[in-house]
Amino acid sequence: MVTIYTEHITTRLTYVLDFCFTEKGQKYQLISTAEEWRKLPVKCINYSNQELECLLQIDPQGMLFESEIYQCKALSLSDGNIKIDGVSDDFGVIFYLLSRYKSYFSQNLDTHGRLTAEQNILVQFGLNKTAIVDRKVKSIWEKINLDYTTVQNGFKYIPTFDIDIAWAYKHRKFIRSVGAMLKGKKPIERFKVFAGVMKDPYDTYAQIRDIASKTEEIISFTLLGDWGKYDKNIHWENFSYGSLIRGLNLAGGLGIHPSYASYLNKDQVAIEINRLEKITGHEIRKSRQHFLRLKIPETYKSLIEVGIEHDYSMGFADNIGFRAGTSFRFHYFDLIANKSTPLWVHPFTYMDSAMKDYLKLNPDQAKATIDELMLEVKSVGGQFISIWHNSSIHNRGEWKGWKAVLDYTVEKGLDSA
Repeated sequence: MVTIYTEHITTRLTYVLDFCFTEKGQKYQLISTAEEWRKLPVKCINYSNQELECLLQIDPQGMLFESEIYQCKALSLSDGNIKIDGVSDDFGVIFYLLSRYKSYFSQNLDTHGRLTAEQNILVQFGLNKTAIVDRKVKSIWEKINLDYTTVQNGFKYIPTFDIDIAWAYKHRKFIRSVGAMLKGKKPIERFKVFAGVMKDPYDTYAQIRDIASKTEEIISFTLLGDWGKYDKNIHWENFSYGSLIRGLNLAGGLGIHPSYASYLNKDQVAIEINRLEKITGHEIRKSRQHFLRLKIPETYKSLIEVGIEHDYSMGFADNIGFRAGTSFRFHYFDLIANKSTPLWVHPFTYMDSAMKDYLKLNPDQAKATIDELMLEVKSVGGQFISIWHNSSIHNRGEWKGWKAVLDYTVEKGLDSA
């Protein structure tokens, strides 16, 4: 039992302690009077400015005792240590990063309404490839003589796939196919697919099913929105698309991929979830935003209201690493309501297009980067979640050589598990 002294027991503090201890299999006890503290045989953490006997002293910055949010709060880096408002409060730093505190005030969005990686404080510190929250938790365990081995041995690799466009040419409306051919969009390749002499380049589902057969868990997120500029999937009522979705459901697991057009539109998200539930015949509780269009707190509030329990959108669209500083799932904390919510946030570590298109890595450089990230997650026992698309693993054109990067990730993930 971890004993913790604090003068104030708050929802923010218990949220952090639940993440640090309860969710990792370790019970804790809060003590709020010095007299009771002195009677304890084992005194682990003193989270106050009082001078009390303990194994670890953490001076509170104060934000865990507040119920409001303040734009002036800021993290700083000094001698390799992240501080909040100049105070070395590890619990406060963990809360700041997990709650996405700064996101509530950030206004500079890209053309898709997303916060860019360069606005992330860990990117600014050059620490986005470091699971800084997990390292702090591990350090706390070690300082109070807890055995972190069981947590570290819990490392897990979870491959995930976004099905943005199920097929490049097949099963599309005739008028759209003809229009694309007239515009000169790979007419020969299209004709070969239509004639049955060439496989549709986006039909990579045999590879996805093969990966599913090797791994403990795999998730595919399917797009079922209405046709639009950034939502170009097959119509949700298409028989072949439904069969494909049911096959992916049997192969591993499914989640909804809320369309680009559903951004900040709760009712549209509900419609798309209902479509997927009709196809699969069961409730859908997992989600990842198309284009990673995530706005905090609005997106998470909407997902909770439509019944989503697990979201996999926490990560960078234009970089790699740990956007929230952790490789562990965590509950979304609503800073406006000042309370933890039932929604689990599952951070991903990298996305295929971020490495190729934004960071301009070649396949060999990508593999080296994956080694670095995998080693980091393994050292703390977290989850290594990768994002690939069915349209990026056909090993042709601009994606030539990249299927080997996916295979490398799966191999390293299974070897490390």
